[in-house]
Amino acid sequence: MARPRTTVGKLQRDQAKREKAKAKQEDRQARRAERGDAEGGHPAPDEDQEALLEQFARLHEDLADGRISLDEFESRQDDLRRRLRVD
Repeated sequence: MARPRTTVGKLQRDQAKREKAKAKQEDRQARRAERGDAEGGHPAPDEDQEALLEQFARLHEDLADGRISLDEFESRQDDLRRRLRVD
């Protein structure tokens, strides 16, 4: 038995989803670049690394509990990663 072909409406919805995802990704990259230029992209030498790790833990808890969106989680996580020093 032959499978039914994909409808035009489904193809259009899928294309719209791909375009929206691409626009979000480009927006995130632009925000990261702006933030990197403004902050210099280097962690502060006297910043408390233990406090950053605690912020990471709270961030993950916020995502798990649904208090923040995935986009905000990724943005804040990238910021914390830039500030974290790995020796």
